[in-house]
Formats: sequence, structure tokens, C-alpha cells
Amino acid sequence: MCLGGMRLRPIFMSETESTLNGSKGPSFSEADISRARKLFERGQELAAKKSFDYAIECYINGLNYWPEAVDEGHKPCRAAALFRGPQKISFTDNIKYKTSGKDAKLAMLNAEMLLSKAPHHIGYMEAMFKNAARAGFDQTTMWIGEILADAADHEEKPNLERFSMMRKIYEAIGDRYQESDPAMAITAYERAVRALSRMASLKPQDMAISTDLRDVSGKLTIQKGRYESAESFRDSVHDGEAQREIHDKERAVQSDGRIVELVAAAERRLQEDPADRNRINELVNLLCRREDEKDEIKAIGILIKAYKETKDYRFKMRADDIRMAQLRRMARKAADGGDREAVQKQLKDQLRFELNVFKERADQYPTDLRIRYQYGLRLFRAGRYDDAIPVLQEARNDPKIRSMCNLHIGRCFFEKGYHSQAIDTFREAIRTHEPPDNDLGKDLNYRLGRAYEAAGQKDDALKTYGQIIQWDYNYRGGEVRKRIDDLKSQG
Repeated sequence: MCLGGMRLRPIFMSETESTLNGSKGPSFSEADISRARKLFERGQELAAKKSFDYAIECYINGLNYWPEAVDEGHKPCRAAALFRGPQKISFTDNIKYKTSGKDAKLAMLNAEMLLSKAPHHIGYMEAMFKNAARAGFDQTTMWIGEILADAADHEEKPNLERFSMMRKIYEAIGDRYQESDPAMAITAYERAVRALSRMASLKPQDMAISTDLRDVSGKLTIQKGRYESAESFRDSVHDGEAQREIHDKERAVQSDGRIVELVAAAERRLQEDPADRNRINELVNLLCRREDEKDEIKAIGILIKAYKETKDYRFKMRADDIRMAQLRRMARKAADGGDREAVQKQLKDQLRFELNVFKERADQYPTDLRIRYQYGLRLFRAGRYDDAIPVLQEARNDPKIRSMCNLHIGRCFFEKGYHSQAIDTFREAIRTHEPPDNDLGKDLNYRLGRAYEAAGQKDDALKTYGQIIQWDYNYRGGEVRKRIDDLKSQG
């Protein structure tokens, strides 16, 4: 066990390496998953108290039982490491946590422990990626692979062999999941193509790389064609009878009479076992199907009751999600009616509620950086810039949302009149954002131009606006062109 009162060295159980021949990865018993969850819950409690060292040990001990727990184990473990910050890795650490050997799971967890001490060390990312793939932990491989790819893209001296290794692993995953999980195969092939494209940019004259890129791109095209030609993902699974039953339950369009029948059946099943999470969720899903307010209120009541009885916060989150959807729907209805005062009132009510929701969630899950971003975004919308900036600065440790966080940090600085800080923030965000000309990239450049303009740096503003209209001449309905014309008219 992992206890907050004493430091324990993680003890990893030995495991025979899984083969990569089948598409189905290793399975884990309910008992092991239950043990893992207890350790994850303890880790979460410790992280909330900022005892990050102990929290990380608990997460990794839990991952020993359930190494494919990406959302419950790997993600919060990395978030805790990012919050704590890097630590010096000693010679003893490198001896204790070996990232090679026959036991792939042990090597992966050792690499994760070292990565927790040095969260930006690309060598430990690579070791974790390789060993996760070797053990057949495909969900973990896909998760850490994105972090590795982001780090590899931003190395000062790109490593060709690293991209080659990623391509081979992703292509192998794509090959294995062609039949059993087409969506997984498509994602894996897309990442293999991305790695090969990076290799081609580093060695444009290498015909072997060009050939490999063509071949893997062909696999991706074929796989997408298969996936899109099927009526749905279920049509690609051979267990037809079971899938038809699921399809009947989950059809997006149902008659009101059929919905009533399904709700009544779900209520009977829940009465038989009121503590069954799956039955609770099944009934809630059906009650929310028609977006009927009375049914949704009933669903919220069921969820709040389950939350009070089980203390499982996920029930409370689902209830709040339903209420937020109701508030958004009310705002849209007011907008359709053309009543501006009603719209403003609805938007204020919505923002007030969402601020409370995401503040509570950030307190409940202090190391979940996506939740912190959502909380910071609401603080920005509420005009609470001094509160929003530090929350968004913490959240940008997640590479996937870094650009969005920097966009809103820069906008906070701009609104406060800190134009120099806004300029630095937008420039750094633009430097690391890919691709530069997508919607977010254009918005970052637009905000940078506005900051230059406010700071009196007209030449820089003109250059930035000029780049935007090269991408999109009518961006923001021609506003950028008008700004260029106004700046030029000022001499």
C-alpha cells in the first residue's frame, strides 16, 4: 500500500511479456482493477494535499495492477509530476529503475517513475513508449506516444531514428487493429504517416522513406474507405446479433412511444439493483435522449441520489453536465427569439453556474490540467483576469492544450493593458503551434497584431496582419484588411 505518512519504494510485480501477434491486449482481473482504483484514489487525495511524491508512488503502484489505466492512472500521475516540477535523478535512481530487460511492464513503469522525476526528458518518454508497445499495452502506447511526438517535434536537433521507431510501432498497431477496431487502426496509421512525413522533411532525397510514406498512406486510405463505407462501426464487427441489440438501445432517433418503453424497462432493471452503475447510466442516457426538461430533471435527481449514496463524484459531474446543457439550450432559444436582454441574462446565469462547477471540479481533481483549463477559461470570460492567468499557466503544462492556454493568457494580459507581456505570450505560442495557419493559429496571429497595434508597434502589426490575409483574405469578415488600411492611412 501507499501511505501518506511514509515513503515507500514502488514494488512492481513481474509479468511475462505479452506478444504482439493478436489485436487483443493483456486482460486484467476485476480484483486487480479494484486494487488499482484504491491506489489511484489515494494518489488523488495526496495530490490534493500537494504531497506529489507520495501521490506518484501510489499511481505507479496502482498501474502495476492495471497498466492500461490511462485516464485514472497515467494522466493524473503525469499531472502530479508536472505540478511538482523536475527533480534531480541520481545515479542510484538509474540503477534502481532500469528501463530495459525481459519484463516489459516493469521496464515501462520504471521509465514512468523516471519520467515523473524529469517530466520533459525525451529519453524516458521513448523508453516508456517502447516498453508499453512491447508489453502490448496499446492504449498506453497511444497516450505516451503523443507526448513523445510533441517533444520530438520540438527538439533542436531532430532525431531521425526516433521518428523511424515511432512509425514502426504505430504501423504495427494499425495492422493489428484493422478488423477489430477500425478507428484505432486509422489513428495509428495517421501517426505513422506523420512520423514518416517528418522523416521525409529531414531527408528529402531518401527514396526509401518516400516509398514507405506512400505505402503507409495507402494503408491509411484503404482503412478509411473501409470504415466510412460501413453503416457504422458496429457493422464492421462480426458479432451481428449482439450488436443489433446494442444498436436498438442506442439509436439516435426513436419514437416517443419506444423511448417510454425503454425508460420503463431501464427503471425496472435499476429497481432490481439500485447500486449498479451501468443501470443508473443506462436510465440517465434514455431520460436525456429527447432533451425533455422534465426527463432531464428526473435524470439529475437520480444522479444526485447516487452521488450522495456512493460519494462517487462522477455522478455529480454527470448531473452538472446535464444542467449546463440545459442552460446552453435556453441561451440558444433566447437568441432565436431575438430578445437581447433575455440572452444576456441566460449567458450570465450559464457562466455563473459553470464557474462554480469547474471550480469544484478543479478542487476535486487538482492535477487534471484539462479541468484547470476549463476553469481558467470561465474565469477569463468572467473578466477575472488576475485569477485566470495563474490557473491557465498551470494548465498549459499539458502539451495538447498549451496553445489554447497561451491564447487566453495573452488575452488576459491584453485586457489588463500589459501589452508587452501579451506580445511575448502570443509570439511564444505561435512559435510552437502547428499547423500555423489553422483556426487557432490565425487567432493567435490576430491577437498578436492587436497587441502590437495597442503597443504602438505599427510595422510589426502590419507584418502580422499581412501574414493573416495571405492565409485568409476575408478573415473576420474583412476586419483585418480594414485594420491594415487604417494603419497605412496613419502613415
